[in-house]
Amino acid sequence: MKFKRAYFDHYMIDSMRMALFIIIVLSLVNFAHYNMSLNIFRERMIDTALERTTNYTSRTLQDVNDTYAYASQVLAELYAYKIQQDYNPADILLDLKEKEKSLSVKNIGLIDIRSNLYLDSLGRILSIDTSSERDRWIQDFLEMPQDYRYYFYDPDNLEYETLYSFYYDHKIKNKSKQVIGILGVGINYDEFYNRIQALDEGIDVSFLTKNGEIRLPKSIKGESIYSLYPHVSKEKFQSIENENQIIWKHNASESFLFYFHYLKDINRVLLLKINVTDYYNQSRKQHFYSFLLGVALTIIVVLINLSASIYQSNRLKRAAFYDSLTHCRNRNYLDSQIKKYRYWQKIRQTEYSMIAFDIDHFKSINDTFGHSEGDRVLKQVAEIANSCLRDSDEFIRWGGDEFIILLNMNAQHAVTIANRIKENVEQETLVSLSIGITDISVKDSFKSAMKRADSALYDAKENGRNQVRVR
Repeated sequence: MKFKRAYFDHYMIDSMRMALFIIIVLSLVNFAHYNMSLNIFRERMIDTALERTTNYTSRTLQDVNDTYAYASQVLAELYAYKIQQDYNPADILLDLKEKEKSLSVKNIGLIDIRSNLYLDSLGRILSIDTSSERDRWIQDFLEMPQDYRYYFYDPDNLEYETLYSFYYDHKIKNKSKQVIGILGVGINYDEFYNRIQALDEGIDVSFLTKNGEIRLPKSIKGESIYSLYPHVSKEKFQSIENENQIIWKHNASESFLFYFHYLKDINRVLLLKINVTDYYNQSRKQHFYSFLLGVALTIIVVLINLSASIYQSNRLKRAAFYDSLTHCRNRNYLDSQIKKYRYWQKIRQTEYSMIAFDIDHFKSINDTFGHSEGDRVLKQVAEIANSCLRDSDEFIRWGGDEFIILLNMNAQHAVTIANRIKENVEQETLVSLSIGITDISVKDSFKSAMKRADSALYDAKENGRNQVRVR
């Protein structure tokens, strides 16, 4: 059977609005969860990257310190004997050069306090003046209680650029424990830097002063951390001495971690700039796919519930507005439509007609053959009548064996439809129909139009049944 598609009622519209609201809310919840998961991953990634890098850096520093601190101690003991003897400075220079090569260091310097001489493996012999700016550190070191110091020398004076190194200085003492000199082993920054770079090419190592001036690498020496990396705040940087700082920088194409650690021994700030772009992008994709999956599942669940709601609503609507026996619309449906002003207004202002018909001698069928046979006849007649109609025609079971049809055509054309229904019923069943037709005018109410159609129907019955009458 052909039935006109049911429109959503207010209940269904409210259900759809609620479903849309739920989808939006749950999508926002999923988005918040996506951001939270990304932040958690970022924190874990920071912890993992820093733990790996700082542990390696600390071990590297410790290894370097232990190695060259021990070397400076051994050399200090060796030269304690030599400088107490009469020696030729040229021989000492050659000896220092050999030691430099064997230890693979940048420089080995020897200070003889008694002679006020400085000799080093670079072949220099200099006089010492502890009151000068250059040599003031010697007096400072001699006044320290410890015998050893670790020092980072990064001079601004180009004259001393060759001394740009980490230094491991050790006091030279005689048998009476008097300090008679200083032995210093200097290693190149590149040695330490290469060890760090061996861990990961995505890590850049820098050394800074406490006021934010970069001292290493030499390519950016003298630059300010604030001008080079504007996202680093002064407040955070100045608190590094008390607490290590982690700063995250992320843009559309790259992601970096900046880790600042204060090295008390050399009074410098270690900066590790770690490129985590690949890790971050991979995580963002994974979490974004999880977010999309969450949204998709939310939409699916809501749509399933909405479909169930629509199905239930349609069942309720069909039960209320459709006849359970013939499956055509019932009187309740027509009553609800007529209450809508626009519905009847459209019918009155357009060329519409009304057909009313019932089954001749239907009561005798029920009385003779029973109600089950009467129901079968009703269903059969409804199917035949509906097959003769268009989708736009309204076909209603008005009650009992009486049916109403509203057609978008005048009564003259409706007669053709009515005759077709009557003839088909006669051919396919053992019953006949009495049919009344009327035009619906602009001034008509439903009751007035129905009254005329009923009157035409009764005319057909009074005049022998099985016929069509127009009024």
